[in-house]
Amino acid sequence: MINLRLANEYLAEPIFCPDSDQMGHVDIGDLPISRSLSDKIKLWDDEYQSTFNDEYPPDSGLCSPQEKVRHVNDGRGLAQEMQAELGSSYNVEYCP
Repeated sequence: MINLRLANEYLAEPIFCPDSDQMGHVDIGDLPISRSLSDKIKLWDDEYQSTFNDEYPPDSGLCSPQEKVRHVNDGRGLAQEMQAELGSSYNVEYCP
């Protein structure tokens, strides 16, 4: 079984494999998921990446608490979709 984590991290891919023999960020295009789901994950991550403040990184992030809650809920749903599409050969975890 391959373990994957879906999470936002500035300047990095949103999918990470923590397994010691495959550890590292995973390119979405390398996963056997639908184009539709791949596009949704990219849009979700793009939204987060767009909040990076390179002039003062501590000021980075979604503006309002409501946006943060929505974004976290969207990520949780995307992780569930990933798990459904990838099946039992993968274990998908969401890390808000």
